[in-house]
Amino acid sequence: MKTIFTICSNNYLAQAAVLGASVKEHQPDAHFMICLCDEMLADIDYRSLADEVLPAADIEPQMQALALRYNIVELNTCIKPRVLEYLLEERNAAKVLYLDPDILLYQPLTAVFDVLDNAPVALTPHIYTPIPLDGKKPAEHTFLNYGIYNLGFVGVSRGNEALRFIRWWKNITYHQGYFRPEEGIFVDQLPVNLAPLFFEGVHILEDMGLNMAPWNLHERYLTEEKGQYLVNGGSLLKFFHFSSFKPDVAELPLFHYNRFTLAERPDLQQLYADYNSRIKKAGYFSFSVHESVYSTLRNAHVKNEKRFTVRLMKKLRAWRQGPRNQAPPAAFF
Repeated sequence: MKTIFTICSNNYLAQAAVLGASVKEHQPDAHFMICLCDEMLADIDYRSLADEVLPAADIEPQMQALALRYNIVELNTCIKPRVLEYLLEERNAAKVLYLDPDILLYQPLTAVFDVLDNAPVALTPHIYTPIPLDGKKPAEHTFLNYGIYNLGFVGVSRGNEALRFIRWWKNITYHQGYFRPEEGIFVDQLPVNLAPLFFEGVHILEDMGLNMAPWNLHERYLTEEKGQYLVNGGSLLKFFHFSSFKPDVAELPLFHYNRFTLAERPDLQQLYADYNSRIKKAGYFSFSVHESVYSTLRNAHVKNEKRFTVRLMKKLRAWRQGPRNQAPPAAFF
């Protein structure tokens, strides 16, 4: 069985629905699943969004503990290997692709699934070619801080080596899945730099039509021919990653990637306008207002910890200013 899944909270369901519609159009033989990093809400028709919507808590008993540790972005990324493990082990899926919810398919992913006949893991690099040293973003060192491979995509096939990789990866994301690039930690991405060294048969896909995104525009240009997009006049565009997309802005995410403006890339203008229309029709402005139950839980936890710290500091201050023979407030430790 071929499976394609994404992970998101309720606020990203419009993007996930648009991804799902493109999967149904271009890869209709795949089962499309949304793993919901949230609780289901009574007023959302989840059945219309995917073949299946699976709450993460149904397969991960540690969800609340993980939610107290991680912010919502970290939480969504940290459970990725667990969902892969679940699909391979408990669903007996033969081949599984993960795609970020802000991706859109333009072609079947047949060649990717074919690679998984002989490879336990398939990855796409952020970039394939050098970037000019011109002071613009991204630069080559960006990917040394945030990961050589973009984990908005990963493919696995059922087998011992894939499971070894997934369990190693999960152990890291469950314990060090933070957004701390200054410490050499960046959610689920940085550990996977080491995967080709640690595990046999990890396949690095060499196709510029896969995972085109704002961070690799220096090396990829689109043309349209007979209703299909071509990358650099050769490879068919298989999927585009609309990372950091803001509806009705009509601009690239310049805060992160300022090498080009949308005005300077006419090849992207129709692509972005079409995606803008799709996610709005899918209910972006209705879904995006939802705060994940896990965000709410963590925010309350953080506030309580801050209150505790303030109370403790007041007690300690009073103790320091009190009689020398006064016992410290040990009950607070």
